[in-house]
Amino acid sequence: MNNFKKEGFLVVKNKVIKSHIIKAKTIFKKDFSSRFGKNTSINRELIKRFTDHPFISSIYTSKIIVNILNDIGLKIPVKCGPLVSHYTANNKTGNSYGLPYHQDYPSMASSKSSVILWLNLVDCNKATHGIEIIQGAHSKGLLQGQQRKIGYVLNKKYSELKSIIPLIKAGDLLIMSSFLPHRTFVNPNFKKWKLSLSQRYDDLADKDWKRRGFKNAYQISVDRKLFFKIA
Repeated sequence: MNNFKKEGFLVVKNKVIKSHIIKAKTIFKKDFSSRFGKNTSINRELIKRFTDHPFISSIYTSKIIVNILNDIGLKIPVKCGPLVSHYTANNKTGNSYGLPYHQDYPSMASSKSSVILWLNLVDCNKATHGIEIIQGAHSKGLLQGQQRKIGYVLNKKYSELKSIIPLIKAGDLLIMSSFLPHRTFVNPNFKKWKLSLSQRYDDLADKDWKRRGFKNAYQISVDRKLFFKIA
């Protein structure tokens, strides 16, 4: 807990979660990536639909996850927004895409005790694709940047700060403060893919959040025109 408060992140190893991720990878390869084709838009939709699989969703609502959140200080954890996929690859589907340095909190505007839980289907390190973080910078609160469509992107000067690419094994749970600056690490020489899944959590016991009416930035919207496009 002390390391999390100081560094802004924590890597948790749990045998049960690891076994879940092994099963999740099997599901992804058997039922989703096996349907990949030349149409990259469909491939990306399949990756999004993977997050909707009941087993994948159940990982993030398990008692194990709740206990871990309690251990790092969230008294009454509640999900904030959807489960999000992050697919990184140097092929047409991945398009070598990666988010620049950003902070998640401005896209949440909810509990300031909020955290992100990040699970990986494959190993992440400097030799693969992964995540790069500026440890300890969460303690400075909101850093200078701009709110864009992709998120709250930090000014380029923060790229000069010391950063690390944590070694995260498949099934390890990365927990980050919503104020921790991070970006996608794309290794141009890595031939395989990386798929991570992240879920944000708030703390219902946060008195400041209560004062603000327990609101968050996520809204439910429906594409009412989609039916008429396919009908």
